[in-house]
Amino acid sequence: MTMIMIIPVLGMGYLNAQELSKNSAFDILIKWEGKWKNTAVFEKSAWITESVETRGTTKANLILSNNYLEIIVHNDNNESQYLICYDQVSNQFNRWEFKGDGSNTFWTGKWNKSKNAMIWNFIDFSNSGIRGEIIENFKSDEVIETSVIMKDKNGKSLLRINSTKEKT
Repeated sequence: MTMIMIIPVLGMGYLNAQELSKNSAFDILIKWEGKWKNTAVFEKSAWITESVETRGTTKANLILSNNYLEIIVHNDNNESQYLICYDQVSNQFNRWEFKGDGSNTFWTGKWNKSKNAMIWNFIDFSNSGIRGEIIENFKSDEVIETSVIMKDKNGKSLLRINSTKEKT
């Protein structure tokens, strides 16, 4: 009986795995490449005292033998740098975000081919119970719509951002 239950669980895990070749991962990473104009609306939440809109630019280039995507974001007086790669061992994308204020975050992502979207999940190394999700919808080769949601362990909204990038 135990054996019958183990096989379906392992089978489901295998079916949900995202095994991409190096070329397939490259094809996904180049979707971000180029220069972009961004607008973002930070909604009122626990971390944002009042709704605010920002504008800026993003520049994304493949680096290190095309294995990493480097993204540099300039919004108002803030600068951030992201590094994204596909990890063949874990069958997921990894995203490191470094902010101008010295803070950083780490996310893991899965590509949803049918929705043409990357879905990122926040990794909470502090074990504080914070959950986060970024959904990047590639509406076309010229437009990316992004939503960011961060919640505390009780489900209270900490951060909500909606943004659009348009290729320049």
